[in-house]
Amino acid sequence: MAYYEMRAEHSVDIDVDIDWPIAEQRVLRYGYFGKEKLKEIKLLVCNIDGCLTNGHIYISGDQKEIISYDVKDAIGISLLKKSGIEVRLISERACSKQTLSSLKLDCKMEVNVPDKLAVLDEWRKEMGLCWKEVAYLGNEVSDEECLKKVGLSGVPADACSTAQKAVGYICKCNGGRGALREFAEHIFLLMEKVINSCQK
Repeated sequence: MAYYEMRAEHSVDIDVDIDWPIAEQRVLRYGYFGKEKLKEIKLLVCNIDGCLTNGHIYISGDQKEIISYDVKDAIGISLLKKSGIEVRLISERACSKQTLSSLKLDCKMEVNVPDKLAVLDEWRKEMGLCWKEVAYLGNEVSDEECLKKVGLSGVPADACSTAQKAVGYICKCNGGRGALREFAEHIFLLMEKVINSCQK
């Protein structure tokens, strides 16, 4: 028997009814995976509109599409790839591939996707992965099934309520404002736990 002090974000006293929603928000914020053993993440799929970008679309005078993204998120992608995690991008919208390629993120991407889960499943099988080895960052109703299916799911702080209810982790950052980088750091934290559990 030993004394163990839990971190504040991982503990909450439930004494009265109002404590339950507080506990629920802690679980949504920091994630809970039960007693089932965590798997090492090998693939992260990120929705483009509202996750990589803030969802705003600018149209130039010559009718060209202009989007913006946060450099922090680009660094997050780079860090994930350096750690051996494949990063792929997906969108239900017919985004301009020329515009996306100009971001120089060096990620495989699929746009104009009517069924995101079907594409996600195809990518998973292509890499020979189980669902527990896949992570997904989404923000819309169209992401709900993907978020429920994968081993690790997350949404930006400004994701729609349907997406928020389907995930294990809600970022503090908004889409296009560091959410991808934050989710990457969450993945790294969990991977540390996987490594530590394997060493015991």
